[in-house]
Amino acid sequence: MAHAAAGVLATILAAAGVYGLCRHLSCARGPAAFGAAAWALSPTLVAADPGPEFAGGMTSCLVPFAVAGVFSRERRRWPFIAAALVCLLARWRSTSQPSVGTAALESLVVAVLAGLGAQRLWDGEGGTAFAIGAAAAVALGLFGPDVRLSARLIEAVPSGAALAVVAATSRETRARAGVAALVGLFVVQRALEIAIPARVAGPSVATAAKSTPPR
Repeated sequence: MAHAAAGVLATILAAAGVYGLCRHLSCARGPAAFGAAAWALSPTLVAADPGPEFAGGMTSCLVPFAVAGVFSRERRRWPFIAAALVCLLARWRSTSQPSVGTAALESLVVAVLAGLGAQRLWDGEGGTAFAIGAAAAVALGLFGPDVRLSARLIEAVPSGAALAVVAATSRETRARAGVAALVGLFVVQRALEIAIPARVAGPSVATAAKSTPPR
């Protein structure tokens, strides 16, 4: 019980820290709260199985937000972009799953960039960057790691819906109702990832038995 309470307290404090960081980067309360939620619900902090692997456990709906955040007008975003590049380089050079420290840094950087991206959409900007990120997320969700079809759909469908929302709404509509809808898609997707574990643990018993050579 005490261990669970300590975990909840740590999550709340971590989310509050990301919220304050996003506010320091000139995000309004709504986008800053989204960045905090993205961090609090990340596989780094949520003890449950994060479900399908997408870019190392990252929820695909965060990708377009983060891409929009990369092109934010906030000049103080550059350290986070540099950290994101370091994480990408480390992942590219590694043949195994990222370490706990690298995964935590990735989640933190993506959460902050996602908050900046939500702020850019809130300001009526960043639609093109968001659409490019959503299209990339759909492609990576469909043709990413070798997991079950349900996992691919969980990653690709919400990103496709996000792309449709951005394409179908004007700048004025996107700046308020559109952002709310996009954040809602992220929450639904993350809930599905936690509720429907889709990670492929390995070959089935029958397959393993068939592949075992006779003695």
